[in-house]
Amino acid sequence: MKRGKKSDVRFVALGGGQEVGASCYFLQINDAYILLDCGKSPTGSYFPDFRTILKPPFLECLNQINQIFISHSHFDHIGALRDLTAQCRNAGIYATPITKALLFHILWNLRDRHDVSENRQERDEILADTTVRSIIETGYCREIPLPGYTATFYEAGHIPGAAMVYFQTKDRRILYTGDFSCRASALTSPYILPDTITFDTVIICGLHAKHPHIRRGRDPQSQLAFIKQKLERGYSVHLETVQLTKGWEILHTMNEEMWNNHLPLLPVYIDHSLCLLAEEMERMHIPVRRSWNYVGPPPRGEQAVVIGRFAPSRFIPVKVDFSLHPTYRELADFIEKYNPKTVVLVHTGTADTQSKANCLEMELMTKPSWTGHFIYAETGEIYSL
Repeated sequence: MKRGKKSDVRFVALGGGQEVGASCYFLQINDAYILLDCGKSPTGSYFPDFRTILKPPFLECLNQINQIFISHSHFDHIGALRDLTAQCRNAGIYATPITKALLFHILWNLRDRHDVSENRQERDEILADTTVRSIIETGYCREIPLPGYTATFYEAGHIPGAAMVYFQTKDRRILYTGDFSCRASALTSPYILPDTITFDTVIICGLHAKHPHIRRGRDPQSQLAFIKQKLERGYSVHLETVQLTKGWEILHTMNEEMWNNHLPLLPVYIDHSLCLLAEEMERMHIPVRRSWNYVGPPPRGEQAVVIGRFAPSRFIPVKVDFSLHPTYRELADFIEKYNPKTVVLVHTGTADTQSKANCLEMELMTKPSWTGHFIYAETGEIYSL
């Protein structure tokens, strides 16, 4: 970059703008073309839309992408990675060691193994393995020198291995939060950023930015209270999980609650895919399973807990849908604390009214120290930052 010339920074949400699913964001920093996450919708039907960037002034083809940064291993942030790896052959792909370890199991389980032929299963496994082998492991707090900028991963909380990505040029400081947590969970600490860090722009995943009051029942405590009630009445419970990582999170939580006598100690049955994921975590010294955990379907007539996609009809179904995201209040406090000039909100849930959509911005405008502005990034729109 020539002396005195300001950095050219542009941003496009390719998916996961003002909606949840297919989180994938294009960030241009001078001559560097970057993807932040590569997700699909939970059902796999919603894929990032690259049409906006596959034309001037951006790219001729996806092979011109220089770097891909993966924030964490949830499906809506990594589901499209296997398909994109072959199209972004020149891109360096960066993730933490834990995220990389999880990726193989998530990518290989994109489809139900019972619905495909043995040859297709083998092909899926090879593609997943090829994708994972191409990932460059990156630890927290280690600066990555790249042409025109540096990137640093910081701990994001949310799930093990999750990372915020901090970009620096000579004149710009940009933070991409990915999904992050402001509170500790059973598996992680809150996000950790250096006390001295500053940034002029934040691209922030704000699931509850439009929800001043989180919907009742979406927090872990409400779901655990409901589960406890059913188990104490003698019912068997099926904890329905679509994403493997959600199954892993609830398995760990249930085991901890039973170990601490907060829930009745009952056998917990998990499916084979979840067992493989738990084994991977244990190889990385993250304990998940307990002696009362079993693989496969439960015996007939036994009171038990089942975690996975399917369970016998006698089990009471509970969809695992608690939020590990910051609340509206935590988002407001985070933005006020760091006071960036530009806040780019992505990965937001829908608001019931337009006033709720803007209330976060309106609240911060009343703060004497607040001098920034908000961008509610719409999928497919181009923004100069």
